[in-house]
Amino acid sequence: MSQPDYQGRFIWHELLCSDTTAATFFYSRVLSWKGQPFSPGSPYLMFTGPDGRPLAGAMRLSEEARAQGTPAHWRGYIGAADVDAILAQAVRLGARVLQPGQDVPAVGRVALLTDPEGALFGLYRPLPVAVAAEPAGQGFAWNELAARNRESALAFYQRLFGWELRAPIDMGGGFHYQTFGFGSQDLGGAYSIPPDRAMPPAWCPYATSASADDTAARVVAAGGQVCHGPIGVPGGGRIVQFFDSQHAMFAVHSIGAVTASPTQPPAPQEAAAVGTVRKVTRKAKPKPKPKVKAKTKAKRKTVAKPAKSKAKKKATRRPTKRKSVKRGVKRPMRTRRTARKKK
Repeated sequence: MSQPDYQGRFIWHELLCSDTTAATFFYSRVLSWKGQPFSPGSPYLMFTGPDGRPLAGAMRLSEEARAQGTPAHWRGYIGAADVDAILAQAVRLGARVLQPGQDVPAVGRVALLTDPEGALFGLYRPLPVAVAAEPAGQGFAWNELAARNRESALAFYQRLFGWELRAPIDMGGGFHYQTFGFGSQDLGGAYSIPPDRAMPPAWCPYATSASADDTAARVVAAGGQVCHGPIGVPGGGRIVQFFDSQHAMFAVHSIGAVTASPTQPPAPQEAAAVGTVRKVTRKAKPKPKPKVKAKTKAKRKTVAKPAKSKAKKKATRRPTKRKSVKRGVKRPMRTRRTARKKK
């Protein structure tokens, strides 16, 4: 029996956050996505593209999750023709079930779990109608796994979904990046988290974008924070990783006319890329110096000259002295003797 086309592929992504209104504002500014309820009165939000087709979802974190300090995050769902069978196999391989398989009306059957290292992902068997309406992975270009051990992590998913692992790419300095896929199509990549970096294993989705550089600037303007990139990647194109306004990790990938030489593949960093983007925008749009202020400064300099007032005082004193000299008037000196004679 042949497997459906969505088997083993990331076919849906959704954001878990505290404020779906704020999420709609952010992603509409960054990626031009629109947010609308899944159905009238539904708390589940659908992100749609310019053509109105669903691209991703969003919903509020539960009260229990927020009380436990669960941060905002994205999670991806991998297609599974038999959700329960894959779930049982995943448990045997060391996975932990967070939400057992359940049917969602008008959607399909879903389950939620973590791999042996703790990276979160979901299983999804869509209804036939949903498959026809929503092509697998529309709007997303890549899915990347940050694992403690790249080899063992990928071996887990390979046994579950039959992923074909490509030869690791040696990026130098002991850093290796490995891609996976089916046939000639690559679906994503994985790397081992450096020992000196404190970050949990996790999946990061990459949405498609016309320009990673423009996206980085919009992220900062919308209240997010760039953490890696924009930078060129092997295979062409550019990527940028960032935290959205609620600190959920996300990324975009663009294939454009301008591509950079292959560099180290994306790895989340505490880099000051935000400051870099801000500097670029300031150089591109210099603030013109106001002409009015320049004139007022000039006026103050010419008016406030104390030398003129002193010159006027000297000029008023000189004529009296000259006048007395011309007439030859001499004032007699008064002494005690002249005073006695007069008496």
